[in-house]
Amino acid sequence: MLMKEGHLFAVLDTGRAVCWKAATGEELWSEKVDREFYGSPVMVDSRIYVTSKAGVTSVFEATPQKFTLLAQNTLGDESFSTPAICDNRIYIRSAKTDPTRQEYLWCVGE
Repeated sequence: MLMKEGHLFAVLDTGRAVCWKAATGEELWSEKVDREFYGSPVMVDSRIYVTSKAGVTSVFEATPQKFTLLAQNTLGDESFSTPAICDNRIYIRSAKTDPTRQEYLWCVGE
């Protein structure tokens, strides 16, 4: 889970992104992002990055008012990792599984 300005943001294992009021637990929104997630979401400014088991990295806006999907990109066809962000770069570990499993570390950015 991630906390920002009194709100909790999470991406559930089932593929739903959720926002709650931290003080009351009131759910403000819940939206389907992708299928299964094993990695954790990370936040940079007001954007949340999360990679699904299928290797799809989704970026959405972290606001309590509404869910806004900004981007979705696929690297590989399997991922159990959390994106790492450093110096305007996103590092993502994923794998391609055909014909045998091979892991890759991707760097996206300048």
